[in-house]
Amino acid sequence: MPQVKVIHYDNLSKEQREDPKILPFIYKKPFEEELKDLEKERSSSSGIMSTDEAKMRTRDLKKFYGGYLVPYGYKENDLMQMPLRELEYLFNQVMSI
Repeated sequence: MPQVKVIHYDNLSKEQREDPKILPFIYKKPFEEELKDLEKERSSSSGIMSTDEAKMRTRDLKKFYGGYLVPYGYKENDLMQMPLRELEYLFNQVMSI
């Protein structure tokens, strides 16, 4: 099995650090460890939402879209009762003007 030798920038001599061919880089994590962290984030975010979370996100989206549509003459109550797809369509129409 081949062996890999890792040389850290901090361990270099002063002469080697001043060499323009040697560039310092920030060492964060080993690649495998970084991939595991990304997989954990994806699995936690792709979980099934509870109905309360889904309703909350829909309501927040409607408030967001409504904030842009109310100045164009739409009523807030009408927008909050409108299906999200229609609201997104209106928002896209207004933003394309």
